[in-house]
Amino acid sequence: MMNNLFPQYTTDYISGVMSLRKPQENSLRILEEIMTSIHVQKGMNLKAALGGVHALYPICSDFERDFMSLTFALATGVGKTRLMGAFISYLYTQHGIKNFFVVAPNTTIYEKLKKDLSDPSNPKYVFKGLGCFHTPPQIVTDDDYKARQISLFESDIRIFIFNIDKFNKEESNMKKINEYIGDSFYEYLANLPDLVLIMDESHHYRAKKGMQAINELHPLLGLELTATPIVNSGSKQVLFKNVVYEYPLSKAIEDGYTRTPFAGTRTDINFYNFGEEELDKIMLIDGAKLHERAKKELQAYALNNSTEENPVRMVKPFMLVVCKDTGHARWVEDYIKSDEFEGGAYKNKTITVHSKQKGAESEVNTKLLLDVENYDNPVEIVIHVNMLKEGWDVNNLYTIVPLRTAASKVLREQMVGRGLRLPYGKRTGNEIVDAVYLTAHDKFQDIINEAQKGDSIFKAGNVIRVEDIEENISTTQMTFDFGSHVIREEAYSYGVANTKKTNEIIDTAVNFVQEEIAKEIHSTKTVEISKEQKNKIFKKVAERIKEDKDLSEVFKENENPFYHWLNNTVEETHQTAKEKFIPIPKLKITDEGVVEYGFVDFDLDLSEFNHAPIKNDLLIQNLEDLSDLQRINGDAIDFAGYNPKKVILEILRTKPEIDYEKCSDLLFKLISQVVDHYKDKYDTNLMQNIVMMNKKDIANKIYRQMLQDDHFYCENGFIQYSVTGTSAYNLPQAYTWKKRINLYETYKDNIKSILFDGIKKGVFSSAKFDSYPELVFARVLENDRSVINWLRPAQNEFNITYNRGQHYIPDFVVETEIAFFIVEVKGEDKINHPDVIAKGKKAVKFCEVASNWAKANKRKEWKYVFIPSKEVRANSSFDSLTERFMK
Repeated sequence: MMNNLFPQYTTDYISGVMSLRKPQENSLRILEEIMTSIHVQKGMNLKAALGGVHALYPICSDFERDFMSLTFALATGVGKTRLMGAFISYLYTQHGIKNFFVVAPNTTIYEKLKKDLSDPSNPKYVFKGLGCFHTPPQIVTDDDYKARQISLFESDIRIFIFNIDKFNKEESNMKKINEYIGDSFYEYLANLPDLVLIMDESHHYRAKKGMQAINELHPLLGLELTATPIVNSGSKQVLFKNVVYEYPLSKAIEDGYTRTPFAGTRTDINFYNFGEEELDKIMLIDGAKLHERAKKELQAYALNNSTEENPVRMVKPFMLVVCKDTGHARWVEDYIKSDEFEGGAYKNKTITVHSKQKGAESEVNTKLLLDVENYDNPVEIVIHVNMLKEGWDVNNLYTIVPLRTAASKVLREQMVGRGLRLPYGKRTGNEIVDAVYLTAHDKFQDIINEAQKGDSIFKAGNVIRVEDIEENISTTQMTFDFGSHVIREEAYSYGVANTKKTNEIIDTAVNFVQEEIAKEIHSTKTVEISKEQKNKIFKKVAERIKEDKDLSEVFKENENPFYHWLNNTVEETHQTAKEKFIPIPKLKITDEGVVEYGFVDFDLDLSEFNHAPIKNDLLIQNLEDLSDLQRINGDAIDFAGYNPKKVILEILRTKPEIDYEKCSDLLFKLISQVVDHYKDKYDTNLMQNIVMMNKKDIANKIYRQMLQDDHFYCENGFIQYSVTGTSAYNLPQAYTWKKRINLYETYKDNIKSILFDGIKKGVFSSAKFDSYPELVFARVLENDRSVINWLRPAQNEFNITYNRGQHYIPDFVVETEIAFFIVEVKGEDKINHPDVIAKGKKAVKFCEVASNWAKANKRKEWKYVFIPSKEVRANSSFDSLTERFMK
């Protein structure tokens, strides 16, 4: 049943237009392979069709229905609705199928499917960008099918969307004669020659009544989508037999399509010594700590990544507490709302939702629950008895506290699955923003045991110790290092009396001035402050001093000289702010250019090259009955003259990212590694047999390894850059931290959890570092005479991108009398990493363009320095390091 109206709508084309993820793309290819290998039609020989599908996908051993039905078991959060749209698009464009019956398991998912499949204005509309639908597909729902005119069923493509509960209840009505159709709606559907049934969360449709109602529709084909291909049969769990593709949650986490689950616990405590209520309380307290940490990190992430052009929305996380019954839930709610729990901080931020709630309370709480993603929604803790229904898809659940609940692996996965959706649609690279936390004190060992298994959603290293949680958040303040002695002497020169109280006023006033100058720069987004603005700051600081009861009397005694000194201090402080400012050139890309790809040298992982020689037999296939397959012996094939390396190379040269001229040496090396691997394992003739029979698969395995992140980078060639000006101020950063110490203090904690203070030459007086060599380098900068200023740049300080749009953030920017330097401090193990290479190329290009502009505008030039971390020592000088490692 092929359709030639849309020949360009290949699975590759559909995957590209719809931006399908790899598991969605794989599912679509599997459907294509089955549809092109088996003659799918109503009344076909199901035994023969099953034989054909089983031969292609051995895990499928039974259709389990009265028609050909295939299950795609995809993890929560991967995008099953989008895959439905891809299935519909492929079957319509390539096989002329125009009738689709989509079944939803509950009202929540039913309403969601209606929006996603029918509303082009919906951001999640699945057919966006597909020109094959001149008008959106005609949607017919279980709300309106009885009153629809027959003409409305004659659009090019029809999608019937039904809630299974209503479908079961409406079955008798659907079997009544419909005046618009002249037949029952049920018979109308059953008589359609091309009805394809799509079952969302299909584990719900295995009960006898639902199974029978679906079977009687006599669809051409069934496509089942579920994250849990399991049926409960008594106390046993039975796996689906018609699965053709599995993409488990562990793989989705590993591939970065979801957040990463972490287990939270406390060390060196035997929780089995606790009573039930004691354990509940400590798990709730620790859950709140994890929740507060996530809240602060999300706030910092939004502040650090927002720009005027691209503001990043604030995400408010919430914590889910799962209780064993309604009585338990009442106790938990009373405890959380008491002053004993976090001083009553969550009294008005907690709701309880369970099926036994009635009336106004149920209505209010349900509304708050459905709106819990809204930043203005006050709810931060949701108490629930049973697992929340599928289809309740939120992206701001960050902490899960299961109290006295069953400990099965499946239940853990279901609980964690509710918190796996990514709030920004993709991973951010921030570990806390990209995580979901499960407090697991009494079940911790079970989870650790799970983590040793290959299919676990947890990894052995994904453990958070509650005592290690960073509990503070600070925004960096500008550095104004005048020295209190100098400032006081200046005040005395204006006539301010030298007393303990006046010294206190002077110190307080200086702090206020610095604070207000920094605020003004941040709010106006420029270090250039007008005379009027400075006058406003002067008056505001004076008022703040006068309002202080302890200082106001002494202030009045020194009012006149103090005003003169204060006016001068505002001016000097602003001048210092301007001098501390490092102007970052802003690049404008005037030509998008051509994408060029590059590969770093690497060796293949040969463990996945495990093909075996094929016996040279002939196969005879009965095309009517695919279960009838005969094999007869053939003559041995002579491989003399066959060049396996050339064959693999020709396939690889067709790949768009591979430029043969640039990477021929690497290609020959990798191909030779595979060929030698099979030659060593077998012999030359059998190696040639393997390559001839598996050339595409071998080439694709090499290609996939070449495209791995640590082997591959890409850059835009022929881009024209120009400088449009510079930034108007340096961006402050919000840091979360556990400990705050002076830049020169020793420490025992993880360096990433520490905020270092006391910076004098930096633009900002505090900073965090990712490694000890970075800290040592900061100390070098502080003590080096040639260094004027230095900066740890914020996320959006530079508009430099690399490797398909990734944002580049240099480690340091350093200013000397002669130049500005972009500095990277990296471990030796990362010197040849593709990302590091790509960043370096872009940084060099940035410096080249910025320097040309700077020369024309009589400014300092820009230079790029890449310093191996082992070369950074306490006695290093900045000039020596730049001389040795400048690119």
